[in-house]
Amino acid sequence: MQRTRITVCLALAGLMASASLHAGSHEGGDHARKMGQYSGFEGEEARLGTAVAAAIMEISPTKGPEHDFSGREKTLGEAVAAAIKIMNVESGYQHEMNDALVKMTLNFIQFAKDHDLIDEMIAEEIATGLPMMSRVRKTIEKTGNKDLALIAVTEQTACFYQLVFETQREPGKLTYKSPFGNVLNSTRRLGMHDLTEQEIHEIWTIPRIKGAGMLLGVDLQVTEWQDDGMITISLSEEDLVALNRLAAAD
Repeated sequence: MQRTRITVCLALAGLMASASLHAGSHEGGDHARKMGQYSGFEGEEARLGTAVAAAIMEISPTKGPEHDFSGREKTLGEAVAAAIKIMNVESGYQHEMNDALVKMTLNFIQFAKDHDLIDEMIAEEIATGLPMMSRVRKTIEKTGNKDLALIAVTEQTACFYQLVFETQREPGKLTYKSPFGNVLNSTRRLGMHDLTEQEIHEIWTIPRIKGAGMLLGVDLQVTEWQDDGMITISLSEEDLVALNRLAAAD
């Protein structure tokens, strides 16, 4: 274990040194590249991924396939390189991994608000998920497990787990922090958006989740806006009781 840790550390150190040399080897060095974002690992993504994959497997609590990136080292390296670029952007505000998705979401909500298309926006977004929702509804009707509805609108969809970082999960409930505040603090100041997090919660989050719940045949509850930005999506009290009864029977 100790030898593996040393090997991984040395590999990462070597990569960092190589990346520094690579970045400095371009004409003008960092000064010439200041208009763009670079990880310093350009062309070295496969080596970066190999080192990161080894580190992940070393500290994995399960040693399971979910932490085995064999054969996908280059893809993993590209993902890590992208994270390095994003996290090194501090101009204006500290950029985060979900920035692109946050900004795109804010843009289409702002557009819908400006053109009085909020209802149409919600209807279109719900309709887009209809094929998946229909499959999940059949499973819920077959098993009686309404927690699957909560999974369908959160943990199962990349549109949620790539947008939201902080989550707390318990049977029939999921609590998360609204992801929009960090970007809105900057874009509202620049005049790009006039939305507030509370407004987004009331005109987008609640009707979208409630509408998805209707498709799933489940009464999904969404808490009212709180100043700390924490939002809870849950089953109704009646369905929570039924879920606990179902879990006890298993």
